Amino acid sequence: MKHLKGIDVSHWQGKINWDKVAKAGVQFVFIKATEGTSYSKLSYFQENAPKALKAGLKVGAYHYAKFATVEEAKAEAAYFLESIRFVALNFPIVLDLEENKKEAKKKTLTDAAIAFLEAIEEAGHTAMLYTGKSFLENTLDESRLSKYALWIARYNSTLGRHTDIWQHSDSGQVNGISTKVDLNVAYRDFTKNVNTFRTPNSSCALKSTSANYTVKKGDTLSLIAKKHKTTVKSLVSLNGIKDPDKIYIGQKLLVNK
Repeated sequence: MKHLKGIDVSHWQGKINWDKVAKAGVQFVFIKATEGTSYSKLSYFQENAPKALKAGLKVGAYHYAKFATVEEAKAEAAYFLESIRFVALNFPIVLDLEENKKEAKKKTLTDAAIAFLEAIEEAGHTAMLYTGKSFLENTLDESRLSKYALWIARYNSTLGRHTDIWQHSDSGQVNGISTKVDLNVAYRDFTKNVNTFRTPNSSCALKSTSANYTVKKGDTLSLIAKKHKTTVKSLVSLNGIKDPDKIYIGQKLLVNK
């Protein structure tokens, strides 16, 4: 696969012309959605994510973490997931963990990060960790985070380690954006496997499945089950859903036929 060129933005980038961004060769973008358990700039994500998708970009969301404990991480994850669930994103959902102002111990902070990332996966998304190279290698227990997709920031001519996405500059210039912007290169295209549940017995599930369904506004599992002449219990089992009352717009479901 050829490397994908991307950016990440927040309200600091101001108004963006997404058609110009796409024409400039940008293929993906991560947009900041939330921070902590309250964020006054959430409307920026809600306005820009649909526009970026319409322009043809691969779009993911990120949450800036403030937590230091598992309990705090779960609260932040719930806030984040609720805030983005009305947008049909097609790139990973990201935990941005780059500070430890509460001076949590390595194990404690890693436990919290895992709790957050697990919540993303349980909601049906591909979970990704964004952090700095030094922060990952020194402040977190990297060995316990190896199962998750990784996005590393290091502003240098070389990264010097494995990653899935490398943020290599914080001073890029892209047509359609009036400010400096972070530049990234992705070594994987996540589009084909985002927003899908990891079932515990996927090989068996696929053999008994002949349709994929994308959750739409107003859908419930009972309505989907009725439409496809199956049962809620079957959908829950097939897709590894833990809470039948929580499905998300844009989520891909395996449906029995």
